[in-house]
Amino acid sequence: MKTEVSPAAENEVVLSIEVPQEAVAQMYERTLKRLAGEVQIPGFRKGKVPRAMVLSRLGEEYVRGETLNDALPEWYDTALKEAEVDAVSMPDLDLGDFDETAAFSFKATVQVRPTPVLGEYKGLEVPKREIEVTDGQVEAQLAMLQERFASLQPVEDRPVEHGDFVLMDLAGSSAGEPIEGAQANDYMAEIGRGNLIPGFEEALRGVGHGEQKSFDLTFPEDYHAEELRGTPVTFDVTVKEIKKKVVPELDDQFATEASEFATIGELRADVRARLETAAASSAEQEFRARALDAAVERATVTVPPAMIERQAHDLFHDLEQEVGERGLTMESYLALLQKTQKEVEEEMQPRAEHVIKRRLVLEAVIEAEGLEVSDDEIRERIKTDAELLGRDPNQLVLDVYKSGRHEQLREELLIAKAVDVIAESAVPVPLEDDESAAGGAAADVPAAETAAAEGEAPEAEAAQDEAPAAAKETAGDEPAVTTEKAGAPEGE
Repeated sequence: MKTEVSPAAENEVVLSIEVPQEAVAQMYERTLKRLAGEVQIPGFRKGKVPRAMVLSRLGEEYVRGETLNDALPEWYDTALKEAEVDAVSMPDLDLGDFDETAAFSFKATVQVRPTPVLGEYKGLEVPKREIEVTDGQVEAQLAMLQERFASLQPVEDRPVEHGDFVLMDLAGSSAGEPIEGAQANDYMAEIGRGNLIPGFEEALRGVGHGEQKSFDLTFPEDYHAEELRGTPVTFDVTVKEIKKKVVPELDDQFATEASEFATIGELRADVRARLETAAASSAEQEFRARALDAAVERATVTVPPAMIERQAHDLFHDLEQEVGERGLTMESYLALLQKTQKEVEEEMQPRAEHVIKRRLVLEAVIEAEGLEVSDDEIRERIKTDAELLGRDPNQLVLDVYKSGRHEQLREELLIAKAVDVIAESAVPVPLEDDESAAGGAAADVPAAETAAAEGEAPEAEAAQDEAPAAAKETAGDEPAVTTEKAGAPEGE
């Protein structure tokens, strides 16, 4: 097979492909044999229909069309490999006349992977954020740690107040008929948090321990259960327990209970140190991302539309996975956005183009610098991961190599080395206020780069969304009284 390549436009080429008559005839006969095994003609067993009978029944033009359908993908792929063309789009085909008795020629116009022209990528002046941890940030972390160690204590000498946790039995009815899902025993709610339908929490204030109260409300028009929207409801509620949240004082005793430190001063210093470490890590990741972006800006690279569309499609599916991990379907998420998948992918295209440019520039740096990753480096990385995973290092090395994932790891380590070349030679300069406000520069930095920064947040942050354990005494589905969908995480 003969293939000639000629440029058509930027990042676009035309492949002129000529298939010799022998290859055309072989493909024609192969297709004819396939069709003979599929066609059914009375009087002949399947697969035993004579060649002439198949041609007579199906027609020569049909067989030629089927031959082209079978052959074109194979011939096109062979042409790409022989011409060493890295296509990134489906081909636009221009087909010549097809006859099994002659050679066949066709053209394929296709977008190709661009080759960036590197500009400066070493010694770039790059803004870097100054590290500052304020007293307010430290106290906010300590406050979250206090919340984590808060407890609920029973109250019997006063009625329900704002901030109390109330254990109750409730029954909702409309027009004298019980509302399905609006019945609950031993249901715990925090008064003042705003998780219950409007008016419910207010109705409970002033109700004492062991008291019963009936009150009328109306489900909101935007309530998550459509069948209950705007429905009048009567609630019969019995308050079984009232508990108040008690937050421990920030003193030495709290420090010994909440940490390995003996004094609150030592705990406060440790929280500050952790915040500073996390802030330094975040600033370094932003700096590395800005350095990479500066190198991309100085490079010359035009990304073909097909690559952008494909990357935007991949980003959409990444989003779909994230949405699923949050317990939502993509259909419901798109409904909230009031957008279609196509519209979201179109909005993602600028980000997709930026991701591709970064990748292309990093690959060019790898080639320019002659960067390599040895098998020893791969094994050391796998063994490091094994320690984090609690796995046997040697066994994990064997498993990774057996699955072929070591080549993916090699690529990630190469990308990380390329970023090192750019970032470690960059010169930090003060970050201007407008650049600081922009933020988020590290959001798209390659995964190999962000991995090292994971897990640096202070332990106290883990307590941010924690309610006291006693507030979680009840389990099961939420009754039809909350403003959230049943089973949704608190605070979302």
